Amino acid sequence: MIDFDTSDPKLLRVSITGDISRQDVKDFYAKFKPELDARHRTGVLVDMTGFRDITPGAMLEDVIEEFGLLDDLSKIPRVAMVTGNRTMAGMIRYVNPIIPKMETRAFLPSEVKEAEDWTRDIPEPKDRKPGLSTIETDNPDVLAFELDGYMDDDDMEIIVRPFRDRIDQGGKFNALARLKHFAGFDPGILFDRALLGMKWDAARALHRYAIVTDHQWVRPMAGLAQMVSGIDVQLFPMAEEQAAWDWVKDPVPQDS
Repeated sequence: MIDFDTSDPKLLRVSITGDISRQDVKDFYAKFKPELDARHRTGVLVDMTGFRDITPGAMLEDVIEEFGLLDDLSKIPRVAMVTGNRTMAGMIRYVNPIIPKMETRAFLPSEVKEAEDWTRDIPEPKDRKPGLSTIETDNPDVLAFELDGYMDDDDMEIIVRPFRDRIDQGGKFNALARLKHFAGFDPGILFDRALLGMKWDAARALHRYAIVTDHQWVRPMAGLAQMVSGIDVQLFPMAEEQAAWDWVKDPVPQDS
């Protein structure tokens, strides 16, 4: 069962108990969407202390519905998940960085008051600056950029153009990415033809790719990228950024 309480003007309360069916999910979103449309910005508190299980059909329905809400995530700046399940809390902490425009935190059942206070304290929206920016280098065989914030599909030209120009020159080159803060991305990026084409060509042209970050959730993604593409990918903590620059500035073997 999914109960939905709209009595608080700054907070939408969702209580999930027992086993959840696909119809439960459909009924919930039928009420949630109109309420979200009627509000400017609101926090959401999800109490999952009584949750037991969810059917595969309900999971699929939830994914479909959440995809449809991506354009409205800026209206839900904070979501608190109350759960005593450590595995679920760990998953919430892991996926939080990749959810655009919304911050999600896990709270223990004993921390409901803290969860309510945090969720109600909605931050004021800030003027958005491009999440992506290029980093100037003195080496024509090194391209570098920084990610600090939210990636909008309109920002992708910032890195697509210099990468495309360098790829068209021919030969191998290296790249460095400084990842300071990742606040999610516009799903339109997944279907950006220019970006997809550049990534395909870059996979054959890149020799070394350094990622400078203190975010540990990047590590498995970097490992997968290296396995799939064959590019030499290495992670460096922020404190060792100079080592990353030294590594990518090594001469690139053009005959490889």
